[in-house]
Amino acid sequence: MSESATSEPASGRRSIGGPLALTAVTLGLLTWPIAFNLGAYGEVFYDDVFRVVVAATILFVVTVVNPVYPSPWIWIVRVALAAPMLWLLTAAWAEGSTSKALDRPVFAAWMVAILLVSVPITLRMLIDMFMPELTSVGSRRILFSIVALVAVVGVIGFVVGRENPRFMTCADFSIAGSAEPDNCIKAQD
Repeated sequence: MSESATSEPASGRRSIGGPLALTAVTLGLLTWPIAFNLGAYGEVFYDDVFRVVVAATILFVVTVVNPVYPSPWIWIVRVALAAPMLWLLTAAWAEGSTSKALDRPVFAAWMVAILLVSVPITLRMLIDMFMPELTSVGSRRILFSIVALVAVVGVIGFVVGRENPRFMTCADFSIAGSAEPDNCIKAQD
């Protein structure tokens, strides 16, 4: 077997492995805290909302500077990416805070729409930017694998949050500067 025949697959794996790992880790790091907090506290925290707002806003600006999709899709993508920042600004202006806004059905429904539309589009854009080759027909298996991985990370994050007494104590939350969830357990002496 020639050296080029053995080194070519290895170099091909390395060339896709780095961006693939970066994509998967980035998506996992965005997904886990949201899922964990939803499981542990039954809430999406402001810092989770801000992560979505920042990521979507940056990607919105990217699409203005460099349209990454053809018309009319680019407009749909831009609206979806602008929605989190618009929600944040509208909630703060109209209600005085995002917490108060979530008590209003219109703002709550808008937030659900953001979670169902804007977050997946934001995640898809990250995949397109880090690994554009994943959107080709031959890479559908890898793309679906990443989506499945992120879904699994989200489900596990939610379960770990919901079942936090099995993994940590109230002191762990306190040391981290977090509020103690209602179901956390006190450390045994």
